Amino acid sequence: MRLQKPSEPVAILLVRPTLKIPGGTISVCRVGEDLTETEVRKLEVTGSPDHEWPGLVELVANELARGQRRFIVDLRQVPWMNSRGLGRLIELWKLIEASGGQAALVCAPGRILNILEISQVDLIMKPVFSVADAVQSLATG
Repeated sequence: MRLQKPSEPVAILLVRPTLKIPGGTISVCRVGEDLTETEVRKLEVTGSPDHEWPGLVELVANELARGQRRFIVDLRQVPWMNSRGLGRLIELWKLIEASGGQAALVCAPGRILNILEISQVDLIMKPVFSVADAVQSLATG
């Protein structure tokens, strides 16, 4: 059995954008294996309709530097995504994977899932429909 270092994060970091036209927020929470969520940060989203996600890439990069390796991006509160938003999602995904992390994507059936399928991003990110499914997919590797 491997012992965890005291400073090593054990929870999963959940990134949940709630977007509106204009603006919105991005909640960043720690999710335990029992699905309890503890909000650690809330970022304001700017711009319309091309939402800016100020600070999110830096926050994820800092978490990766601290040893955080498991992430969930929950897009169920995102009503629309254009190519710019898709590019931001891919940038975040590449950052996590390049740093040895794992990510899971939560997406409801509908508009966003269709965009991911048309762009074939779903083949790489393999979206699931709930946070519980995402936690399970990260636990199984």
